[in-house]
Amino acid sequence: MEKYNNIDEVLLTKYLLNETTEEEGKEVKLWIDYSAENKATFESFQKVWEASLSASIPEVSVDVDKAWNRMNTAIDTAEDKTKVVQFTPWKRIASSVAAIVLLAVGINFYVSKEESVDNTFVAVEVYKVDLPEMTTLKDGSAISINANSTLSVASFDANSREVTLDGEAYFEIAHDESKPFIVHTAKGDITVLGTKFNVKATAEDVTVTVTEGLVKLEASTTEENSFVLLEKNTEGSIDVENNAPFKEENVSMNNLFWKTKALNFHNASFAKVISTLENAYKVDINVNRESLNKKKLTVDFKDNSIEEVFEILQATLNLQVQKTGDKAYYID
Repeated sequence: MEKYNNIDEVLLTKYLLNETTEEEGKEVKLWIDYSAENKATFESFQKVWEASLSASIPEVSVDVDKAWNRMNTAIDTAEDKTKVVQFTPWKRIASSVAAIVLLAVGINFYVSKEESVDNTFVAVEVYKVDLPEMTTLKDGSAISINANSTLSVASFDANSREVTLDGEAYFEIAHDESKPFIVHTAKGDITVLGTKFNVKATAEDVTVTVTEGLVKLEASTTEENSFVLLEKNTEGSIDVENNAPFKEENVSMNNLFWKTKALNFHNASFAKVISTLENAYKVDINVNRESLNKKKLTVDFKDNSIEEVFEILQATLNLQVQKTGDKAYYID
């Protein structure tokens, strides 16, 4: 039904505040259950809303109209200092919630400190991307966000640098000993001072791959000392059974292909090469010759298309590759 393809963000906000009527509540639940996409959209909206609660807005008794007018006047006065952000469609939900937080914090601010307009409003920045995208935070840290991932920046002030990740991202953190950089995930937290590392986080798992510096991976548990320290060329994960972190050394960096566009194989089995190519290029490869899987390969690829990779393999191993579908290949 077309009516369940979209929903009013104001209605969603009322739902999170438990202020909907019985009929409105049913409408929201029907919309959430209508499709997986709707459910994912609601969960993203809910995460932003919950993060916004960290703004800790004190209760005050104010003349809202008067405070709003004063805030508008101050904003007009400070127009030259205002940064205008062009929101893309995937930021629409974030902007809706942020607007509510801005209004609440802004009114309180102008009631308590009418003489100043230079303080920064508290808001939640959310980057939800369908394709890989790079962003630079105000401390100079560069973050490459992989497709179908969400990065929330909810606490980034004079005393802390904290973000929340659902999906995958590569971090190049600006060094600051006084303010550790913390990445929150569903299964654990990653703490650094200044380094380069990749994080792949889902509701069930988190994997951290370090390319430079030192990283602390801590499980989401109340147990003390439930963490591991990860250095260059190591990888850390959380054991799903006991919720304990563990470390692997001398790991392959091929899982960073989405960021580096590089694949490196050293004495790797042909079967491992094919499996890696499938994951990297998001294709299906059917190998018809069993004898190929026993062969070992040492080869590097950088900025190659999958067709160029196959040309190299054909010349090296005397095999034939046929394209059988949009993202399907047959090797004989």
